[in-house]
This record gives sequence, C-alpha cells and structure tokens, in this order.
Amino acid sequence: MIQAIVFDLDDTLYAQQEPFAQAIKQLFPTFPAEKMQALFIQFRYYSDLHYMKSISGEWSLEKMRHERIRLALEDFDFYAVTDDLTKFQAAYDEALNQISLPTETREILAFLTQQKMPIAVITNGPVIRQNQKINALQLQKWIKSENIFISDALQIQKPDPEIFHLMAEKLALPADTILYIGDSFENDVVGAKSAGWQVWWFNHQGRELPAGQSAIYDLEINSFPQLKEQLLNEKKLQR
Repeated sequence: MIQAIVFDLDDTLYAQQEPFAQAIKQLFPTFPAEKMQALFIQFRYYSDLHYMKSISGEWSLEKMRHERIRLALEDFDFYAVTDDLTKFQAAYDEALNQISLPTETREILAFLTQQKMPIAVITNGPVIRQNQKINALQLQKWIKSENIFISDALQIQKPDPEIFHLMAEKLALPADTILYIGDSFENDVVGAKSAGWQVWWFNHQGRELPAGQSAIYDLEINSFPQLKEQLLNEKKLQR
C-alpha cells in the first residue's frame, strides 16, 4: 500500500523544457528548433554533472550555470559568444518566474488531496531559486511547506539516500510505503531506491538508461497524461 507520494520538482511537477526553450529562442534564435529537446537533455545532463562542484566550492554557482549551457550548445556545434552565454541565466530565470502547473499535474494534486494522501517534494537546488519556482507554481495549495525539502537548506543533495531518510522520518512512514516520482534516473531513481522507497521514473523526455544501470524503478511513465492516468487509477492509492 502506498501511504505517501513525494515528487521531484524540476521537469516532474512542471515541464522545465518550456522556459528553457523560451530563453534559448531569445538569446540564440538561430539554434535549430528541431534539436531543442535534445539540447535540453544535454543541459540537464551537464547541470546534474557539475552541480556538486558549485556545492563543494570548486566552482561558483555562476560558473556552473555558464558552463552547463556552453557545453550543451557545443555538443551541437553551436558556439555562442561569452556575452550571450552570460545573459542566458537571466533570461532563463525570467522565464522560470512565469511557469505554471500543467493541467494534468493540477488534477493529480487535487485528486491526492481529496484522497487525503500525504504529498511532499524533494528537490535539489539553491533555496531562493527553488522557492521562487514553488511560489510561481502555487504548490502551497496542496503541499505543506514543511513537506518541501530543498537540498541546499539541508546541505544534503540527491541522490544521497539521507535526504530520503529524513523525509520518511518527517512523514512518519516506513520507507517501502512511500512512492517517489522524478525525471532524473541518477538523482531520483537511484536515490530513492537506495533509501528503500518505491519509485516511478517519469521519463517524459525519453532518456536512455545511463550506461551500466539496470531498470531498478517500479514503473516508467512517459508523459504527463500517462502520469495522471496511472495515479488516478492506482488502486493502491485508494484509502
């Protein structure tokens, strides 16, 4: 029986590619539109890859943000001038301030609330930036603020299982009764499984399994409508 559901934030509760694409079109209008999804996947790859460098102090947050977009663009032989690369984060931040929940996500959260299912969030990222997104999405309508864990506030980053253990303690539930839903295989699937949780890999970007990894998730979901359908029909959620 699933007794609580915990979500990742970025590219799980909302489609992060939309504000990303908006910023790309503004700063790099000649980048091929048909390669936008592939570019976004590379951007997320470099973001996850180098995020810990900004946490450890090896890189500043500004350097990490500059390098993740530079490296992603260069993977497609697109070489942008430094000034435009520097401007990208500001354009991306502005677009992120305008994000909203997909209809399917709103219906999911409303359904889970109606079912009296505890809902929570675990997200990696800077506190101020993640709180801005949470406020823009108006998540407080459905999720208690104390059930939203931001990695920088706790100084524990996914996939460290400790952040999942702390959430299980907060929810006062056994690990194997908690379902985690997230888009990152490395951070979400591996992290939650290491903590003994149930996991759905929300692979709506169509990523390949990382090299050397096996399908350790309980279910793979490939779209927002499919996620909604699966949750609304999940008999183990009926309380």
